[in-house]
Amino acid sequence: MARMAVRSVVIAVPTLGARPLPALLAAVAGQAALARQRGYEVRVALLDNSPAGSAAARRAAAGHGVEYVRVPERGFAQVRNAALDTAGDADVLVFIDDDEFPVPGWLLAFLDGARTHAADVAVGPVRVAVPERAPAWVADGALLRSCGGSRPDGPLTGPAYSGNTLLRLAPVRAAGLRFGAEFDRVGGEDTAFFGELAERGAHMVWIDAAAVAETPDPDRLTLRGLVRRFYLSGYGNALADRAARRPLLHLGARRAGRALRGLGRLAAAVVLARAPLAARGLADVAFAGGWWAALARPRTGRG
Repeated sequence: MARMAVRSVVIAVPTLGARPLPALLAAVAGQAALARQRGYEVRVALLDNSPAGSAAARRAAAGHGVEYVRVPERGFAQVRNAALDTAGDADVLVFIDDDEFPVPGWLLAFLDGARTHAADVAVGPVRVAVPERAPAWVADGALLRSCGGSRPDGPLTGPAYSGNTLLRLAPVRAAGLRFGAEFDRVGGEDTAFFGELAERGAHMVWIDAAAVAETPDPDRLTLRGLVRRFYLSGYGNALADRAARRPLLHLGARRAGRALRGLGRLAAAVVLARAPLAARGLADVAFAGGWWAALARPRTGRG
């Protein structure tokens, strides 16, 4: 980040209040303390997006010197925008979700890597901790999370996401960017947000050492949860594609191809009795179905 000296950092931890928070907040607060020793000004904020406010979340924040922010309106974009507002005039905002846990050195890896590469956005790996008794189709966790691989630091080759990300705020403020409310119920708000930043020339990089471990919720280890997640992912991607005015005819052909690939995988899985292959087939069909369902919905507002 040679464009400007970075001093002030806000770490945002969105939560719905259902997951245990003390261990995560202790780890994040510890890493913030190390960054302060290097001269950074660091605040940690817990953004509570639970329906009525979580007393447990409030206690966890107070117990670790973390700022507690109530976000009463539910939605993926609502809590991300609340993080932007909470950051105020800080130089950078770092997102880490409440089902993730940072590796040692995570925060300084982000800050050092972003400075080295003069990055506007830095993304780190999210590596799923697959439970020992997970179903056979879970395999190596690739269907639960596709961004856990290791690669050299450098330009980001895929879309950015908000689960483990450093964001320089100056270009966001200059462009007046916000996360779109049309994504509140389905997700994909980060795809659209970072896609727009990229179109405006933001420099995005991958920082391999800024990794987090993700513990999947039990629902994600069921086929029903898998289908729902990929359906919503396809739905959110379609909203982002439409908002960015991407060539929908071309993309529609690709989504149809993905659905056909999924059907082929399902057929092969029946013959070969391979659960992981069947799960991949279901994921393909669900993603394509969600994408087409979003485009079939009448457009309202920004969505």
